[in-house]
Amino acid sequence: MLRKSEKNWMDQQDELTKPFLDPESSESATSVAVELRDRMVKVEQQVLAQYTATAAYATLAQQGVDTARAEARADLDRTQATIIGLIDRLRTELTNRMDGVEARPSLPSTSLALDAASRLAAMEDRMNAMVGALESCVRDNIMLRHQVDELLERQMQGDGWLVSSGSSSELSLR
Repeated sequence: MLRKSEKNWMDQQDELTKPFLDPESSESATSVAVELRDRMVKVEQQVLAQYTATAAYATLAQQGVDTARAEARADLDRTQATIIGLIDRLRTELTNRMDGVEARPSLPSTSLALDAASRLAAMEDRMNAMVGALESCVRDNIMLRHQVDELLERQMQGDGWLVSSGSSSELSLR
C-alpha cells in the first residue's frame, strides 16, 4: 500500500522523466530557447523596474521622515527659546523690583532720634512696599503662566496633539 507522499513522489518522477519538448512538435529546441530567453529578459526587466521603484519610494519616505524630524526639532527649539525668554524677562523684572525695594532710603540708625512708634511706622511702610512688590510679582507670574499655557495650547493644537474637546490644562501624567 502506497502512502500519499509516496504517490506524489511517483507522480513527480513521471513528470521528471517526461521530455520538456514534445518529440513530435515542429518547434526546435533553439526557437524554444530563444523564446524562453526573451521571456526571462522581460521578467528580469520587470523585477529590476520593481526594485528601482521600491528603492525610490524608500528614499522618498526616508527624506520625508528626515524632513518631519527636522521640522519637529525646529519647532521644539523655537518653543524652548520663547519659554526661556519669557522666564528670563520675568526674572529680570523681579530682580529690578527687589533692587528697588532694597534701595529705598533707610532710616537713621540712632535709637535716640527715633522713638518706638516711628520705627514701627517705618517698618510697616517697608512691609507694605514688600507686600506690594510681591503682589505685583504674583500678578505677573499668573499673567506669564496664562501666556505660556496659551502658547503651549496653540502649539499643541497646531501639531495636532489635542482633540477639539480638550485643553492643555486638562493633560496630566499618570
